Amino acid sequence: MNTVHRNSFYFYRTIFIFLLWISQINPLYSETAPADKAKVITDNSTITRIQKPLIVRSDKETMEYFMEHVEELTKQGKDFKKRDLILEVRGNGRYGIQMPSKQITGEFELLERQPQKAIYLGRGNATVFFSFSGAIVLVVDYTTQNDEAGSYEEVKTSVYLKFDNTFLGLIARAASPILNPKLDKLITKFATKTKKVVEAAYANKTGMK
Repeated sequence: MNTVHRNSFYFYRTIFIFLLWISQINPLYSETAPADKAKVITDNSTITRIQKPLIVRSDKETMEYFMEHVEELTKQGKDFKKRDLILEVRGNGRYGIQMPSKQITGEFELLERQPQKAIYLGRGNATVFFSFSGAIVLVVDYTTQNDEAGSYEEVKTSVYLKFDNTFLGLIARAASPILNPKLDKLITKFATKTKKVVEAAYANKTGMK
């Protein structure tokens, strides 16, 4: 075998091995129970974003209602436009989700409720520079606080995103200086809109102006 043919052989063999490796990449959580999936995702996330706590002028009861009835956010929130968020109620705490402006589609569910915590698990597809599929865990922690204006809920949002494809996950990590600020902006945008809906509902409930 001459040098040219030998080099070509090694080149194509390397490409074949690489493509075979890519084709065998499956989600680590494919055969696990939902609660275990969430742990796998949080422990092996491609991207993790933990937001600065947000002050929500509401009582715990009102806030927890929206956590358990997410569809009410888009029904009561005038700021939630269809190009930003479309929710489809599928029952048993499950929702279909579309975000046309971000080219995101998928579904999610309220996975677990704990005292002062809600955990959501979702799956979907998105296009951000490149197309990918993956899973996401959203953890919402909250505590009741008091200041001179009265009581409020201090809410912390944590997002764990895991790509299905390990190779694309490596690319995403390399591009984190670009991707992370965009993701932070998106999380902040929806957290702020949610805050407005919850506070408006609480004001109507208590007769506050």
